[in-house]
Amino acid sequence: MRERLRVQASQHARDGYTLWVWRELASGDLVGQIGLQPTEVEGVPAVEVGWSVVPERWGEGIATEAARASLAWGFERAGLDEIVSFAMVENAASLQVMRKLGMRYERDFPRAGMPHALYRIRATDFS
Repeated sequence: MRERLRVQASQHARDGYTLWVWRELASGDLVGQIGLQPTEVEGVPAVEVGWSVVPERWGEGIATEAARASLAWGFERAGLDEIVSFAMVENAASLQVMRKLGMRYERDFPRAGMPHALYRIRATDFS
C-alpha cells in the first residue's frame, strides 16, 4: 500500500493527476479509487479515466460522479485535450458509466488478450 501511494504521489507531482482515493463525506468510508492515469492503447500513449468502486456501493452513481469530476480536472486543470476509458466488452456497468459521461464509443480492441471497448471524450465535447 505504501508503495502504491508513493507511486501515485509521484505521478500526481509529475502529471497533476492520478487515481485518487474517494471517501464518502458523511461517513468517511472508502468508496473507491477513481481518477486519471497515463496508459497506452495499442501502443499509443493516452490518459485514461478509470474507476474501481467497492462492491457494496455499486449502483449508487459514485463512479459516474467521481469520474465526471476527474474529467473536469483533466480538461480544466491539467489542460488535456482528450481522455479515454476502456473496459472489457461484457462489463456493461462500466460501459454505461462511459456513456453517461458523454464519452463516445470508438472501437473494440484487444488488451491483455481480452476484448475491450474503447471510449473517448475530447475537451471540446465535455460539459
